[in-house]
Amino acid sequence: MDSRHFLDRNGARFLAGLICVLALSGLALTWHKQANTDAAGRPAAVSGAQGSGAGSAPATNPEYEECRTKRGGDIADMLKDGVIDQAKHDDFLANALQTCAGMFPPEG
Repeated sequence: MDSRHFLDRNGARFLAGLICVLALSGLALTWHKQANTDAAGRPAAVSGAQGSGAGSAPATNPEYEECRTKRGGDIADMLKDGVIDQAKHDDFLANALQTCAGMFPPEG
């Protein structure tokens, strides 16, 4: 019979490592989900599509529109100049829209 304490055995160490990996994975997924949502909690791809569609209502806050236009133009210039690729462009644009919505709420 093994005289070591339960916490000193290999099975307990493996279980502790497994719990740590699962906890860190859950934390990373939560951060990833929050980074890809807008200020209202909607997915960034959906909110970006709604904001640029022809049938969508214009935002009532002119500061938001100005921020969105300026940041979107800067990011489009970075893509045009080859500084970033299309995937980075989409990420940067989603983050810029989220930042603008946080600083200047679109409605109100």
